[in-house]
Amino acid sequence: MREGLVTDSAESTNLRDRIITASVLVPVAVLASLAGGWLFLCLTLPIMCIGMLEFFVMEKDTPMQGSSLTGIPTALAIVLGFFLGIDWLWQAALGAGIALTLALEIARKPRQPGRALAQVGTTLCGILYLAFPTAFLVSLRNRPEDGLMWLFVVYAITWGTDTFAYVFGKVFGRTKLAPLISPNKTVEGAVGGIFCAWVPAFLILLVAGRLEPRLAPMIVVGPFLAVGGDLFESGLKRIFRVKDSYVAGFNVFPGHGGVLDRIDALVWVASWVFLYLLSNGVA
Repeated sequence: MREGLVTDSAESTNLRDRIITASVLVPVAVLASLAGGWLFLCLTLPIMCIGMLEFFVMEKDTPMQGSSLTGIPTALAIVLGFFLGIDWLWQAALGAGIALTLALEIARKPRQPGRALAQVGTTLCGILYLAFPTAFLVSLRNRPEDGLMWLFVVYAITWGTDTFAYVFGKVFGRTKLAPLISPNKTVEGAVGGIFCAWVPAFLILLVAGRLEPRLAPMIVVGPFLAVGGDLFESGLKRIFRVKDSYVAGFNVFPGHGGVLDRIDALVWVASWVFLYLLSNGVA
């Protein structure tokens, strides 16, 4: 009986921390998004850097641990290139980052070229996983006429899926969605999150006068990717046998785990919306 009381108390404390953190961070994110420009960039860059640090620390003591020393500066340059609209900057940064990582790891382990290549690959994975989605998010906000709208579409899909999946999972959850990857997630929660996320996303398009048939697939698929992004990050933690992704001293989201736990769905949805708009020539 005592164990049950302790568990209930822990869940209550965690929920309280989640609500307090969300009540502070959501207004900050919304205000920075409304402001756009350098202010929005200054909000996203630290979050991306902490997320990348978590990603590389997650692989600590493994032969394939990526390099934060080269990965994070490369990521910063890539995002800045997208922000400024200078294609050669992010392309040069990506090439230089890969070359520098390879040179650094070979210098550290001259007799283990295979390990050095693996570490280059993992560093590149961290860049693809976090730097480019951050760059895409910044690029969406920088669209001259409708950037704010697309940013809020990304938020609606991401936050809507996450929030309603949590609520539906708590109230109706019975069937495990992926017990080997994330035991707490349920089919009922995922379905509730997906369906409910469609409502605010389509509503934003309706209010903005952009409810077009060609945009429907983007909205419909978005919440599925949000769920997939959440499971992907949970799978990473399982692979590297870590409970939480946060790094000691950088737990900026109390009650929510690490930065990766908060942006795991966002990076997938932001990438999807950006690439969908780009490939469909949506002005």
